[in-house]
Amino acid sequence: LNEEFPEEEAAARLQQEYDAVIKTNTNEEIKEENLFYADPEIFDILTINLVEGKKDLILREPFTAVISREISNKYFGNNDPINKTLTYNDNLIKIQGVFEDFPANSHLNCKILVSFSTLKSLGRESQMPWNQWGDCMNYFLLKKNADLKNVEDRLRALFAQNAGEWMAQKTKFIYENISDIHWDTNLRGDVGPKGNLSYIYIFLSASIFILLIACFNFINLTISKQITRVREIGVRKVIGARRIQLVFQYLVESLITTVIAIAIGILLFEFFYNQFYEYLGSAVVFNTKNFQILYSLIIGLIFLVGILAGSYPAFYLSKFKPAEIVKRKLQRNSSKMSFRKVLVIFQFVVSIILILGTIIIYQQIDYMKNSDLGFEKEGVVLIQFPFMNTPTSQKYSALRDEFLKNTNILGVTGAYTVPGINSQYNKSIIKKGDASENTKTFQCLPADYGFVKSMGLKIVRGRDFSNEFSADINGKSILLNESAVKALGLKNPVGEHFLIPGNGEQEEVGVVGVVEDFHIKSLHNNIEPLFIHIEPGFYIYIAAKIKPQNSAETLAYMKKVWKDIIPMSEMNYRYMEDAYYSYYKSEDKIQSMLSGFSILAVLISCLGLLGIASFMMNSRIKEVGIRKVLGASVSNITSLLSRQFALWILIANLIAWPAAYYLINIWLQNFAYRIQIGILPFILSGLFAFTIALMTVGFHTIKTAFSNPVNSLRYE
Repeated sequence: LNEEFPEEEAAARLQQEYDAVIKTNTNEEIKEENLFYADPEIFDILTINLVEGKKDLILREPFTAVISREISNKYFGNNDPINKTLTYNDNLIKIQGVFEDFPANSHLNCKILVSFSTLKSLGRESQMPWNQWGDCMNYFLLKKNADLKNVEDRLRALFAQNAGEWMAQKTKFIYENISDIHWDTNLRGDVGPKGNLSYIYIFLSASIFILLIACFNFINLTISKQITRVREIGVRKVIGARRIQLVFQYLVESLITTVIAIAIGILLFEFFYNQFYEYLGSAVVFNTKNFQILYSLIIGLIFLVGILAGSYPAFYLSKFKPAEIVKRKLQRNSSKMSFRKVLVIFQFVVSIILILGTIIIYQQIDYMKNSDLGFEKEGVVLIQFPFMNTPTSQKYSALRDEFLKNTNILGVTGAYTVPGINSQYNKSIIKKGDASENTKTFQCLPADYGFVKSMGLKIVRGRDFSNEFSADINGKSILLNESAVKALGLKNPVGEHFLIPGNGEQEEVGVVGVVEDFHIKSLHNNIEPLFIHIEPGFYIYIAAKIKPQNSAETLAYMKKVWKDIIPMSEMNYRYMEDAYYSYYKSEDKIQSMLSGFSILAVLISCLGLLGIASFMMNSRIKEVGIRKVLGASVSNITSLLSRQFALWILIANLIAWPAAYYLINIWLQNFAYRIQIGILPFILSGLFAFTIALMTVGFHTIKTAFSNPVNSLRYE
């Protein structure tokens, strides 16, 4: 690309080293997870600030590297690291430069960049790089106004020229802007933390709705206080105040209230933002641009919220005429009350939507964690295996056999991936004797004999792998899942023979069994056609099924065995159950945060309802006195006064339910396997809102119903 594509300014490769160990001068071994092999052109593409060294000279020779300032301080202290060496995986690498640490909001976290040519010197360069999957991330810097479609066509032609037309037809290139990588949760082979843009929209929408509820509350509560201010308005108008001056006065009062609220909000943010970001598992990143946006947002909120909340009360209260005020002809139950009813109904619509969302998200998470996944996730210990270290990878069999000597360990297997690990390896597969156009690409799962037993999978046809069969030992056997059987259109799959790529040529394999479909990915994804193939060189993880009794002793035994066989590496392990549940971390956080939003929305809505209930009870107190004189009971009056509020909540439910159903269905599209929304969540949310609303107005209602009729009739 660098030589033949004029549309591109530069192209470079990055490949992460997952098993890098740096040996210090004191022979201490430190694992570095952020070491990458890189082409020198990477400095022309990414904004990497080189503080020491010359850009034109770095990463052009094998066993050379540039390091971050953090690594420089870690291994060299205050000394100049240039032209000094680090011992990396028993190889000396020469330091040619130092760069500023990558920012926390980068999708990359490179701390050591080793020249890409080092891979060739280590004998790790692929012999057929055009015809097999690699571990590289490829970065291209296009010139301004470059035609991406033309680049795609030329790249496809270049690939066909080197890989062959058959491979080119089966391969699709996907281009992605660097700024989009963080939000793409489907991209495989990438590094860095991922974010879900739909969740940002959910929380932003919830925040805006709660802010609107607060504004509407301010409107309702301000108008509810009009009784104490109508005389003030009359006096001001009598002595010459114009309406515009009164409007300005109320808007200024609203703006002052907003400024105080924002000041308190900023103070609370300062106290709690570290805990909040820690809960989200995200870093706090503020720079000049962030602060400019933040200050603009704060100023904008002051004017937007202040004017939004204060405009209606300002214009409503300032319109009263002095004569009406003096003669007390202010109609408290005028048609203008309809607007305030709309505001209360809107508040409860939002609250009910948030309550419904919380309930259904909880149901979806529970369904994802506890539905039949086709495998047994409990009691499986996952150990990361240093498969790329050839001397270590050869010790897998000895490690497996020693583990199995313990009666508390029920099964041991090596595997490329397991449920809970977001990794995928695809291979083409074609039935022996079929035309090449019938080739299909399936997920390939390299695994050992014990995979079915360790994962608790079910064999529905044929048999499992066994070391009693030479074909299995030599990697000539495969297991299909049910989806693969359907995709291949097989009626009797056991005994069928297929061709798959292997060792530079097509390898013939036979189907020995079929496993029941299982979810190797989360329930966000459909189950894909898959075949399991014994390939010892591809075992990234060791999975051991252990008995729940004496698990601590079993783990201690496994650590001892590991230390005896692989003394140069620590046994990094976790339970597969925890790994699988990590798929749903974001949903768990969504559910808990939405619960907080729901509680806040209901609380604010109830405050508004309390204000309007107080106003309405005061405006109807004479009516209550007359009804009691005429013989109405307390229960009759309580029912009469509560009926209107109950109607509002009913209307809010009727509006909220279809809106929530639509919004929740959009969210559920993130999942290939999702719950069927029943009527129960709607009933629960409606009853909750109804109960909370009646409890809120209940005090004023009962107090008014029990009031003395004589005092009620005297009330002004």
